[in-house]
Amino acid sequence: NGASKSNKGWEFVIGYRGERTTDFSYNVQFNFAHFRDKITELPEEVRPAYPGNLVSTIIGRSQFDIFGYKTDGLFQSQAEVDAAPEQIGAGPGRIKYVDVNGDNVINDLDRTWIGTTLPSLEYGVRIDMNYKKFDVAIFGSGVAGRTGFDVYSQFNQLMRSRENVGPGVFDGWTPQNTNTTVPALTLSDNNNETRTSDYFMVSTAFFKMRNIQLGYTLRPQKVFSNLRFFLMAENLFWFKSKDYLSPDPERIDFNPIPIPKTYTFGINASF
Repeated sequence: NGASKSNKGWEFVIGYRGERTTDFSYNVQFNFAHFRDKITELPEEVRPAYPGNLVSTIIGRSQFDIFGYKTDGLFQSQAEVDAAPEQIGAGPGRIKYVDVNGDNVINDLDRTWIGTTLPSLEYGVRIDMNYKKFDVAIFGSGVAGRTGFDVYSQFNQLMRSRENVGPGVFDGWTPQNTNTTVPALTLSDNNNETRTSDYFMVSTAFFKMRNIQLGYTLRPQKVFSNLRFFLMAENLFWFKSKDYLSPDPERIDFNPIPIPKTYTFGINASF
């Protein structure tokens, strides 16, 4: 609380309604949206609650921007460690952090803005078709140009004390396996490799098929004036970046429980 900010964006919707024959008709609609916010004022007493440090504050940036360390691969040798800026926990096979301010020491002042969880574009498509007594409705949506923290990368690529890990650790760095992005395996994280950094930032852009519905309508004209049977599937499938390991690209928080697929059969009756 306490921050003042501006919000700007736009929405655009375009659709087409067509009828090929007296038995077949269809509607197609696309929607696009873009949004950006900017913190314009932040009282001194609440600044520690927001990302940023003494050198770079969040003023002038979005509250959804990500603040952390830039990385530059893994150290490949002790000679490379010795020639690099001073970094506590550095060693062959450890993540190398970038000396952003050029003072030859890796510390809090080297944190900078490494991305945003705001997408550059949100979009969706809806298609409705009718043929005689059949109807089909399809709806999908997604986001583009979004970067997010993939919590599964930690469990897949880093050893964690007393916790199960993923198969990524089998590709951990060793002197014989240097062509990898997975750090050397260790249970002692002296390099603080779970810190917020672009090592865990991947594309979280996705397209999700949210709803497909197939219906068949009868008009008995006796007990019911209208009787419709339908079969519906939700969250049927999606497309995402291969770099994003979490199960559902829509969930980019620290508890990425996937939204379940559901299948529904129903009957709508009108008297």
